[in-house]
Amino acid sequence: MTSVHLLPQQLTRRVEAHEIGQRLTSVQRFEVSEDVSIPTADEELVLVVIAGSVDFDHASGSGTATLRDTLYVPWRDSITLRPQGSELPVVMAFWVPCDRATDFAHLAFADVDADPRRHNVYGDAGANTLRDVWDVIDGDFDSQRVLCGQAKGALGGWTAWPPHEHTLEREETYVYFGLDGSFGVQLAYDDDGMDAPHSVSLVREGHLVSVPRGYHPSVGSPAGGISYIYFMASHEREDREFMNLRIQPAYGTTFN
Repeated sequence: MTSVHLLPQQLTRRVEAHEIGQRLTSVQRFEVSEDVSIPTADEELVLVVIAGSVDFDHASGSGTATLRDTLYVPWRDSITLRPQGSELPVVMAFWVPCDRATDFAHLAFADVDADPRRHNVYGDAGANTLRDVWDVIDGDFDSQRVLCGQAKGALGGWTAWPPHEHTLEREETYVYFGLDGSFGVQLAYDDDGMDAPHSVSLVREGHLVSVPRGYHPSVGSPAGGISYIYFMASHEREDREFMNLRIQPAYGTTFN
């Protein structure tokens, strides 16, 4: 399996895992101009607001999800979204297989941002690797396969550095947003493949890049840096240790 790069207009239908080179992760971009009901079947579902705001109705309650908020929907369930405000809301959906009960959650970005356990700063300003990482759905959250959050790099800075991989444990999917007219470059390559990487993608607002395998550093332009959702799905149920990864030896020994 190899990386796939899709544009926003290619994501407005449900894109199945095999179409983006993945085993587990299916995706869709919802531009919420009217009420939309999203089911889960035998899957757990993560929704991330990447533009505007939506009102939501779920069996456990109703509310409003604003920019950068996350909604987690259990298996055999559904949620209804409706537009809120004057800006067209855009919501990214990620489904992965699930075979046990979990609980619905509205994870407000403001709460994650204020939580020092889930809002981490990694890297070094001198090396231009300084970035913020928000672990919205971390290993302590009750999910069968998902780790999901957001990252934002400095102007012209690198993220996911040093290069690392978790091919055996997890597949990863990136959706880029909040770039403010900027762009970035997403790489994906194997141990012996730096001369022939399987992805060198120029990414802009709303683009998606899947990373089923390999090292996957990224860099933003000086015009606005790079900002994205990271969505990881564990190949083995309940195996959700974020730091279970391997760093490319030539570029470091620790993920920091």
